[in-house]
Amino acid sequence: MHILVVDDDASRADLLAAAAARGCPGAHIHIAPPAAAADPATEQSPAGLVMLGPGTIDRPGALDVVRAARARRPAVPLLVVSAQDGAAHAVAAMKAGATDYVVLDGDADEIADAVACLLRAAPIGGRRPPRAATAAGEPLGGLIGRSGAMDEVRALIRMAASTEAQVLIEGETGTGKELVARAIHALGRRAAGPFVPVNCAAVPETLAEAEFFGHTRGAFTGALQERPGMLQLADRGTLFLDEVEDLPAPLQAKLLRAVQDHEVKPLGATALRRVDVRIVAASNRDLWGMVEAGEFRRDLYYRLRVITIRLPPLRLRREDLPQLVEHFVARFNRAHGTTFAPPSPTALRSLTAHTWPGNVRELENALEALLVFAGATGAGLDDVLSRQTAAPTGLVLDERTRILHVLEAHRWNRQRAAAALGISRVTLWRRMERHGIRDPLGSPLCETA
Repeated sequence: MHILVVDDDASRADLLAAAAARGCPGAHIHIAPPAAAADPATEQSPAGLVMLGPGTIDRPGALDVVRAARARRPAVPLLVVSAQDGAAHAVAAMKAGATDYVVLDGDADEIADAVACLLRAAPIGGRRPPRAATAAGEPLGGLIGRSGAMDEVRALIRMAASTEAQVLIEGETGTGKELVARAIHALGRRAAGPFVPVNCAAVPETLAEAEFFGHTRGAFTGALQERPGMLQLADRGTLFLDEVEDLPAPLQAKLLRAVQDHEVKPLGATALRRVDVRIVAASNRDLWGMVEAGEFRRDLYYRLRVITIRLPPLRLRREDLPQLVEHFVARFNRAHGTTFAPPSPTALRSLTAHTWPGNVRELENALEALLVFAGATGAGLDDVLSRQTAAPTGLVLDERTRILHVLEAHRWNRQRAAAALGISRVTLWRRMERHGIRDPLGSPLCETA
């Protein structure tokens, strides 16, 4: 294995070379000046990994060097090592073609870990694209879209995956926050560990501490055996806290302590237990506004938002809608053995005209309803969509109507309806309140809000 280290400072280049050697024992390290980054002909042997140091990446025109290095070596992992610890700089490097981004802060261990991780993902000789090095616009962790906004999200995911920092994912309901969390986990150094998702809104406040920290046998009435909490289950992996704004205040303080000290104390236990967990949190509310209103702990907020990823709503990336529709139609065909063709550009107009307040999840559910209807009637998808143009209140449903349909389909069983909608019972209750929906066995339904 040959590793090319590119930097203009001899002592720093030696430090980077030593880190690369720790990451890949036995590798042949070649140190070269910045000009070598874009010219493979200067290499003694074809590189299996290229490392661009601060002397290359932290100067004017650095992104052009990254692009040239990627263009000349499209299948070779490209590790950027920078002295600048800033998200904007990292995102720009990732978008230019870097495979991974590490900050040089005096400790070269992270560089060695990054080298080892990249070379595990790419075989010697670089005969396949490196880990997470998807082209712009290509799916990453199930995220579909060719828009610039989604390219930036993918770049942030790659940056987050290259670190151990806590991540806060912000975005409206249905934008794909859990997909982002799973992508960060799958592309990171904890990929072999567990990914444990928790919907904070669905955890009863009275059971929250036991759910998160676990309990010993006999800790309370009904505790017949010891049970690990979510933090212990996620040990050496990732704990995904969805709807983190709904964490009860007492639990926020205890979670902050666990994140800081890497220790938990189960209910009934007398000793602390070590845990190694990365937290990825998500919220569909203005979490900072909640902090200012005293509804969420300020110190926990800062602890969770080391890296922030904001997901754009579908209405702000309408250019991604045709690709999303094609993806969901293909998935429906695989699941049901059908052969529906994606809609024509003309037929897509009824979908692109909609604002999609429920975002990608609403689009997915609406398309499934359209395809089921098409299959039942023997019509083509284009025919069904053309009817939507004439009757826009048909199968492309607004949130209130969709919730009503699902509730009626499940005979007003809120647990089953929430599962069908992909939300928690608490979230369903809140949306019923927002839209004035009442159970017909109780209060009558209000008029449409």
